[in-house]
Amino acid sequence: MEYEIPSHIAATVAVLAYVGLVFAAGVSDILTLTIPNRFSAAILLLYPSYVFSAGHAVDWQSSLLIAFGALVFGFVMFAIGGWGGGDAKLFAVAALWMGPSFILDFTLITMLAGGAITVFVGLQRTLPQAFASGHFRLKDAILGLRGVPIPYGAAIAVGALYGAFTLLKVG
Repeated sequence: MEYEIPSHIAATVAVLAYVGLVFAAGVSDILTLTIPNRFSAAILLLYPSYVFSAGHAVDWQSSLLIAFGALVFGFVMFAIGGWGGGDAKLFAVAALWMGPSFILDFTLITMLAGGAITVFVGLQRTLPQAFASGHFRLKDAILGLRGVPIPYGAAIAVGALYGAFTLLKVG
């Protein structure tokens, strides 16, 4: 007797695997300030299983174009020192999954989470110095962020997790 997994279950499993990989990439970035290539590669290789099992049409061609644009954007961010290479790759593969339907939401949530993480890291670094010197100036706090590594992969993971749960609602 042969058993076939219903497509919606397979799509749900694919999205949940994506959630696990994105979460692991974000945690890795928080703990080590690196995102190993295996996470982005696994997320990329998992995408066709979602496309074929989604139970609805997935505009994978547009998603590939969006992912390419996201990769170019990520490498520009890398070139100017705003992101690491792992951030650029994670952003691109997460954008692939978001496709045209969710790319704007994903990008906005990623930016908001990135801003919140940057403020948190900045305050964590500059507040002790401000208390030690007896005064706090916002300008000094902002300038104190120069060269401070920010785990932006965590922000990308927040946006990607939002998108994944949106995919689960659609499927």
